[in-house]
Amino acid sequence: MSLFPIVGRFVGDFVPHLVAVDTSDTIDQIAEKVAVHTVGRRLPPDPTATGYEVLLDGETLDGGATLEAIMTKREMLPLQWFDVRFKK
Repeated sequence: MSLFPIVGRFVGDFVPHLVAVDTSDTIDQIAEKVAVHTVGRRLPPDPTATGYEVLLDGETLDGGATLEAIMTKREMLPLQWFDVRFKK
């Protein structure tokens, strides 16, 4: 449980954001933390979406997994780039 800085970009937005997440946050929580900066501001909400997906190096991550669990499987440096998109 420690703060970890990431760079998050919502797919379709041109602005990446520096976002402080906790290693105990789930991927779904990280998606919300990134999306709050874009959805309803520069992109309209998608009424057909069932939530958000997080992509790391093009791979969709399990929404229920914690960042800490992902970090045990792959090397992750501070300011790692994450993409977030609407889940269809």
